[in-house]
Amino acid sequence: STLALRTGDVITAVNGKTTFDTILGEFRECLSCTLRILRRSGEEPGPVLREDRSEAEKEARAMEMRKARVTAALIPGLIKIVDSEFGQGAGGRIGRVVSMYERIGRNEIFEEDGEHGKKYAPGYIEGLSPVLPFHRTQDYPWCAELRCQWKSIRKELRTCLDEKLWTPGAYEASNEAYGKDWKIMGVLTEDRWQDEKRFKITTAAMRSLKDVKLFEVFFAKMPAHTKIAPHSDNLSYILTSHLALELEEGACSIQVGNEERYWKEGEMLVLDTTFIHSTKNESSQPRYILVVRFWHPGLTEEERRAIHV
Repeated sequence: STLALRTGDVITAVNGKTTFDTILGEFRECLSCTLRILRRSGEEPGPVLREDRSEAEKEARAMEMRKARVTAALIPGLIKIVDSEFGQGAGGRIGRVVSMYERIGRNEIFEEDGEHGKKYAPGYIEGLSPVLPFHRTQDYPWCAELRCQWKSIRKELRTCLDEKLWTPGAYEASNEAYGKDWKIMGVLTEDRWQDEKRFKITTAAMRSLKDVKLFEVFFAKMPAHTKIAPHSDNLSYILTSHLALELEEGACSIQVGNEERYWKEGEMLVLDTTFIHSTKNESSQPRYILVVRFWHPGLTEEERRAIHV
């Protein structure tokens, strides 16, 4: 049945997705969403929501109302979770996350066009720094640890080049729009190590890293003579690093904001992918990299938990 959301309801899933990032993805990709909620016993169901799909404008208004109600239901539940896990009052320390959800509920997107280029972030947390397209890898000591193992990781990758092992990214519809030939092979996705037997070396390398909170790890393949169109990855609280494994140097590059850099085998880049970015492979061979997406170290533990419930 279809119920009206109420303040105090706790959303536990949207279209079967259970983390904030996948929930946000569902709202970006789907006009109709199925919510699973928890409601205290004894409360009567609210009035039925009726959706008019006859006109695009009405559907857009319905989406905005739905997002606003989702926000109203989500925030109190998040505060309760953080209070229960970090102690009474801890929920009061997630104000930046609450502000982000409120902006999402109002359908507001953070956009900025500054000296380093354009930023676009529906999932925006204030005050994270530095605000630069590329970060210094020296500021992330674990990058040096991972770089030391790049040849072993590349050797393992070379055993997994069967085309059947490669899939479109998490949001296939978006990938089709800006990089339909781009494929990934997941190592750590949706909080699960995907195949520890197949990726024994890579998994061990990632597990051994210190002082980094991993969000997602995957191999990425970009075929010869292809480009990925300019786009944003939408989430300011997630940073991205690339370990270049196999490519033709001087022919494969990534532009983030107003800055372009070329990958070099065995070297790493750390980038803020809320800056509009694009890539190109002008060589006659595929480009392979290991992509490590990680939580911005400027987040507190409480904020991470509030985002990743």
